[in-house]
Amino acid sequence: MNNGTPEHTGQRPEQWLMGEARQVRGPLLVAIGCAFAAGLLVILQARLLASACHRVVIGGAGGESVLPLATAVAAVALGRGVLALVSERRSAAAAARLKERVRSALYRRLLALGPAGRAGEETGPLVEAVTAGVEGLEPYVARFLPHLALAALLPAAVLFVVVPAEWRAGLVLLFSAPFIPLFMVLIGRGSESLNRRQWGRLSRLAGHLLDLVQGLPDLKLFGAVKREAEAVARVSEEYRQATMAVLRIAFLSAFTLEFFATVGTAVVAVVVGFRLLSGSLGLVDGLFVLLLAPEFYLPLRTLGLSYHARMQGVAAAERLTPLMSLPLPHGGMDGLPIPPGAPAIRFEGVSFRYGGERGGVEGIDLELPAGSITALAGRSGAGKTTLVRLLVGLARPVQGRITVNGIDLGLVQPDAWRSTIAWVPQRPFFFRATIRENLLLGRPDASDDDIRAALDAATATPFIQRLPQGLETLLGDRGAGLSGGELRRLALARAFVRRATLVVLDEPTAGLDPENERLVGDALDRIAAGRTVLVISHREETIRRAGRVAVLAGGTIEGIMGAEAFLAQEGPA
Repeated sequence: MNNGTPEHTGQRPEQWLMGEARQVRGPLLVAIGCAFAAGLLVILQARLLASACHRVVIGGAGGESVLPLATAVAAVALGRGVLALVSERRSAAAAARLKERVRSALYRRLLALGPAGRAGEETGPLVEAVTAGVEGLEPYVARFLPHLALAALLPAAVLFVVVPAEWRAGLVLLFSAPFIPLFMVLIGRGSESLNRRQWGRLSRLAGHLLDLVQGLPDLKLFGAVKREAEAVARVSEEYRQATMAVLRIAFLSAFTLEFFATVGTAVVAVVVGFRLLSGSLGLVDGLFVLLLAPEFYLPLRTLGLSYHARMQGVAAAERLTPLMSLPLPHGGMDGLPIPPGAPAIRFEGVSFRYGGERGGVEGIDLELPAGSITALAGRSGAGKTTLVRLLVGLARPVQGRITVNGIDLGLVQPDAWRSTIAWVPQRPFFFRATIRENLLLGRPDASDDDIRAALDAATATPFIQRLPQGLETLLGDRGAGLSGGELRRLALARAFVRRATLVVLDEPTAGLDPENERLVGDALDRIAAGRTVLVISHREETIRRAGRVAVLAGGTIEGIMGAEAFLAQEGPA
């Protein structure tokens, strides 16, 4: 990965993670170098301490004679502290740079993909991956990788100085050392699956909480808040217990590593003791070896203790790599332009499934002639909204294709296609801003004449004139201050201002009284002039205004007929 885009489709998560770590190898190498230098100072410090003890115990020297050695020990300790501080800061800087790089690349990729490229990805788990998932990479870079390098370097350096002083103790260290990483791997394999399972639980919990927050008004309406709160408490308790299970294995791992390090140090102490008793080993070398024995095992123990950081990083990478490997849209800036005028649209064998399994449409063949009004009718869940999402580019067909004036929609410039569309949902969204600012969202450079013409066409001028401040009236959140019918007409006016050539409406007259329904219907007739219009509706008045009606059932087209024939045969769907 060189430019924040994955060249690694098919790579294992840890391979991808190592590739990302190579991009921050500068500060990482500085951190490892400082930590290794601090380890070498430990060897020097042990030699100085052994020499000082030898002078006091064997030579009977006073405090003045060992003062230079004590000063040197203090200076070495200070140097170790400084190097450790620099190492910590550089490893933290490397981790921060990696997180920034991955999060930025992931964010840019998700923006490039848009909703269409993330079909089946729910918002809660996606947010959890971008936030907690990226944060989970930090321990891998800041702790595991430096400790891995030190575990390979420092024990070798200790053996290099121990073997000449006491080769028997060196053999003990050499043959006991492999047991620590061996048990680290054996225990780590057992906890790795638990750690991976934890990430799955966290993703599901994030999605569940997001659904609850979004559906809180409905839960209150049906008196289900207490029941859902109990469900959240139960799921949280299950997550807590699973987390404790992972921690139990982590503590078991730490105990095992400490046990082997302690046994190894004890055996070295026994060997050194017998050698000192036999007189074949000097006190300086004996103390030197004894002081270095714990330092020999320390990098291995630290690596074992940070092994869970590796598992956490790999589990996070397993969640991130599929997102980083999602294919980018084919159109992009080099895609084909859209010819001007009302587009002629065809669905050719289009199929789509959410997450590959649930919902969607199958084998859709449908034509939207240029400049026509086509109504989509069908029961709830028939696939109407899915069809609209495919048309406006919020999802991509799994099979088949959609053509615009004979051009495959997948080859069209996404921005150019979006600029031709006006989307009027059942509940139009209005920001906390003036009416003028809300009308100019789709076309900020529109003139006052354009706004007045749009309001006239949408039959919105009368109620705008009744407002004390007219277009400068400040709306509340989601359009608070206006009725549902007035907001629908404002949404149609916004579509007029946008000058879109394709207008998609979702239940534009649902829930309106007859008068408002008539006004919105009249505005719909005006907006259809010179445009291709697709409208989802169950209302007879709206369907009657359409030239053609496509009936969906079970995700497939059940039939296409004229509006009068549809109303005569079946009535509103």
